Amino acid sequence: MPKLSVPGNGMQTIGYSANGEASDWMLSTHGIYAMSPELGTPNPRTSEFFIISPKDIKIMVEKNSDWIFYAFRQLLP
Repeated sequence: MPKLSVPGNGMQTIGYSANGEASDWMLSTHGIYAMSPELGTPNPRTSEFFIISPKDIKIMVEKNSDWIFYAFRQLLP
């Protein structure tokens, strides 16, 4: 079974580079640590065109809820 969460930048985790995004800006401008998880669906057409139905979003959240809640619990005071 693949890992649900792999830390690192875009090239290290999903094989493509990015010039920066909101998490980078939040850290460099405000000193806030943030994360931007990449989630997808088994359907390559859905993932390729970024059109995700409410049903697929619900499934995606359910499948990733364990690590999402774990991350929030670690960050809460």
